[in-house]
Amino acid sequence: MATILIIDDSSVERETVQRALQKAGYTALVAADGASGIDMAKEHSPDLIICDIDMPGLSGFDTLKKLKEDPQTQNIRFVFLTGSAEAMAGKLGRKLGAEEYIEKPFSFSKLLAAVGTTLGQK
Repeated sequence: MATILIIDDSSVERETVQRALQKAGYTALVAADGASGIDMAKEHSPDLIICDIDMPGLSGFDTLKKLKEDPQTQNIRFVFLTGSAEAMAGKLGRKLGAEEYIEKPFSFSKLLAAVGTTLGQK
């Protein structure tokens, strides 16, 4: 089964998404911010990253930019999971290379469907 890295500054969100993914059979890793998420992506080469946009330090956009600039991580699939409801955020995310954009609050069925679709694109 695929390995998924969750990058979110909210411990509640990280743990909730991690549990849902593990219950669905995925290996789920977590990182509390963009910088540690980039390090974990380099160390574990996940199949997919699910990342919040609004985080202290590196935003989700900055995290995605850095991952796409690095040959070691540039091909990792990427999904934004965020409370930012602005349509422009979704457009910018896709322009930077994110495959999906899921708004919070979300249903687990929608999350798992997006994960399955994104991993199927690989």
